[in-house]
Amino acid sequence: MKKNLLYALKYGAIGGAIIVFGWYLAHQVLSNEDGSFNMERSEILGYAAMLLAFVAVFIGVKNYRDKELNGSISFGKAYLIGMYIVLVTTFIYVAGWMIYFPLFIPDFPDQFMASQLKSLEESGMTGVELEAKREEMASFMDWYRQPLNMIGMTIVEILPIGLIVALISALVWKKK
Repeated sequence: MKKNLLYALKYGAIGGAIIVFGWYLAHQVLSNEDGSFNMERSEILGYAAMLLAFVAVFIGVKNYRDKELNGSISFGKAYLIGMYIVLVTTFIYVAGWMIYFPLFIPDFPDQFMASQLKSLEESGMTGVELEAKREEMASFMDWYRQPLNMIGMTIVEILPIGLIVALISALVWKKK
């Protein structure tokens, strides 16, 4: 169990660091002079950083198999190690967002909402329908500003992807 934890902490920290660096990079590259930034590209870069971070799951499971188990690992054990790595990465992702968000982009909800509304307008939505969407989004952003809600949404953003990556990793590296 101690070795599992060490691998999870090491590779989860690597994955978490990649994501946090991805935020910093996105903020630097995509920020406009007025302090706003390109939301669409930011989402793409964010999910790319997430997937890159989860490469740590593949590397961590393979190294655990090769170094600790002499090259053989069951699917269940591989999935468990991968899941532990994902949980550490998720924790860092959530903790990082809860710090990063208020310090670097405190107006994120407003920028996100403006970006979404602009997309809806460009798609042809107008009038009552657009106003209803605006009210719906404003209500959601008020909900999102609550710390526990933000934590929950942030977990839901990354954890399912990570668990799928852990599953794929276990399928790739299992070896009897």
